[in-house]
Amino acid sequence: MQLLILRKRIALLLVLCSIFFVVLIVRLGYVQLREGPFLKNLADEEHFRGVPVAAKRGNIEDCNGNILAMSVSAETVYAIPAEVRKSGRQEEIAALLADWLEMDKAAVLQRITKWSSIEYVKKKIPVEVAKVIKEANLPGIGIVEDSTRFYPNGPLAAHILGFTGIDSQGLEGIEFSRDKELTGIPGSILTEYGANGIKIPGAEQDFIPPIQGNTVRLTIDKNIQAFAERELAKIMAGQGVNMEGKIPKSASILAMEPSTGRMLAIASVPTFDPNNYRDFPPESRRIIAIQNGYEPGSTFKIITLAAALEEKVIKPTETFTDPGAYTILGKRVRCWKAGGHGTQTMVEVAENSCNPGFIEMGQRLGMDRFYKYLTAFGFGRKTGIEMSGEAKGIIANKKKATALDLATMSIGQTNNVTPIQLLTAVCAVANGGVLMKPQLVQEIIASDGRVLVPFKKQEVGRVISKETSELECEILESVVTNGTGRRAFLPGYRVAGKTGTAQKVANGRYIQGEYVASFVSFAPADNPRIAILVVIDGVPFYGGVVAGPVVQAVMLDSLKYLGVKPDYSAPLAPKPMYGLEFPPVKEAAVVPSVLGYSVGDAEAALKKAGFKVIVEGKGSSVVDQIPHGDAKVEKGSTVILYLGSEAGQPTLAPWIVENRSDPDVEAIKELSPRIPLSENPRLLE
Repeated sequence: MQLLILRKRIALLLVLCSIFFVVLIVRLGYVQLREGPFLKNLADEEHFRGVPVAAKRGNIEDCNGNILAMSVSAETVYAIPAEVRKSGRQEEIAALLADWLEMDKAAVLQRITKWSSIEYVKKKIPVEVAKVIKEANLPGIGIVEDSTRFYPNGPLAAHILGFTGIDSQGLEGIEFSRDKELTGIPGSILTEYGANGIKIPGAEQDFIPPIQGNTVRLTIDKNIQAFAERELAKIMAGQGVNMEGKIPKSASILAMEPSTGRMLAIASVPTFDPNNYRDFPPESRRIIAIQNGYEPGSTFKIITLAAALEEKVIKPTETFTDPGAYTILGKRVRCWKAGGHGTQTMVEVAENSCNPGFIEMGQRLGMDRFYKYLTAFGFGRKTGIEMSGEAKGIIANKKKATALDLATMSIGQTNNVTPIQLLTAVCAVANGGVLMKPQLVQEIIASDGRVLVPFKKQEVGRVISKETSELECEILESVVTNGTGRRAFLPGYRVAGKTGTAQKVANGRYIQGEYVASFVSFAPADNPRIAILVVIDGVPFYGGVVAGPVVQAVMLDSLKYLGVKPDYSAPLAPKPMYGLEFPPVKEAAVVPSVLGYSVGDAEAALKKAGFKVIVEGKGSSVVDQIPHGDAKVEKGSTVILYLGSEAGQPTLAPWIVENRSDPDVEAIKELSPRIPLSENPRLLE
């Protein structure tokens, strides 16, 4: 009986053991076959340590594929602290690295002995230094490939591009706003290590290659940008402008394609070189054309005229008598011309930039309709352009606005707008009446050439009819041909435009003799390819005198570059006004490339081709030039040569003063009702 019980117990034990082993085998099989890859990865993470290999950022290009920003190879020094400590040579290694890398020895020692798996000692070191470190073969010290950002055109389009930090992260401009697309996927060098953190001798290594970031192609055209920056450099160098020895505080030039909203150029001074942005004051990085507001003055009359024509409160042929001032709420707002313009048609009101005539337009519109168009044209809100820190401007509170406010708003005072807002609004007048969103990015391109994000124009909405747009374009063309905009006239081209002059305000008072001079223009007037706005802050003369010639120079070079042929039905000379005569425009010529030339040879080559020369910087050879080689511009234009390592940092020269009076001015003293009217006696009485 006891034997039987013993046998049963043994049998039960065998069954239980069999079940246990079956379960164990099943579990082992499950772990080996099902979870094996996962567990292997966990083990690899413990045994293999990766040294990150940075991916190169994608290029930033202009609309034609010219590289504006790129990444070039660099080297980074790293340490495996466990190996450094095991070698027992910490002090020696720290001393050597500190000497080669020009770092503090104590800081290096702390870094290479830190209790971590890997530490970067210094990033983006010179190639020759990296070679010395490699040859030294120091224990626990290695070199890994890295990249650094390079801007081949120096300060060209600096405010648009922005710059990157030490870790290749975008900090400003397109580098910041498109950081996600530009940043690639980093790779890694994997090496097997033991539990003590020391590399296993003869262990296998694995290399995971990085994936380069996408290319961001901008709407900006490198050559048109160069034309704009060339003129800004001339302004700041005092070349050929009536400035009475005064240097402007700042200046901006913007160019847009009216039909699409594509920005062709955004240039501002002061500026900086993104390759060495730390060497420039922070204020030089401010994007004045986007982040600063100003009272636009008479350039805003384009909007007043558009609203008046659209609402049919005026007829182009009707007459208006300007006695020299417009009386409103007991105040007389004077015309810029002493005694007024007398009886004139509404077209002539625009040609003469007659303040009382435009005030009459605003009064006929009334407060509600005026504000309707103010809002429709985008004032008082951001345009949405892809640049950080955009200002939205300041619009007078409609509930508190008076008839006098309406009068001054009608002539471009009281309200505060940004240059990008004004140019966008003018482009709506030029393109048939549709407000477009200004855009900077044309497309995103993958490293294999595929277009990931194509360009698509964005319409904000229709603001005026096509018929009104066509009529106003003709009137604005007449402003350039017959009126105050003559300094933007181009023989053989139909150019439309408007000047603007606004007094500056400080501490609640006007600054006597200091203005914000501006000029906005587009061409051809009947089918605009480009619209240009110039704003110069802090000058003693008026928009037509100071900003007009700048627009003319950029417009002519841009039209020729874009292949816009002259219209032989267009006038060859503007109508004489106040006895002024305008010299004919010279023929176009191709700028020779003089990169790498000595200063003497470069000047000789350019002068032989019919160009003037300005030399900036120090050095024995030319490292950059504006306009760039092969650009087609007006013969006799000025080419700026940049020498040596200081390329793109123009030296401010004394202003060239032309001692002559010029009666071609407008809106000599415009006003803001926010300032006591008695303090502006030249407009009010």
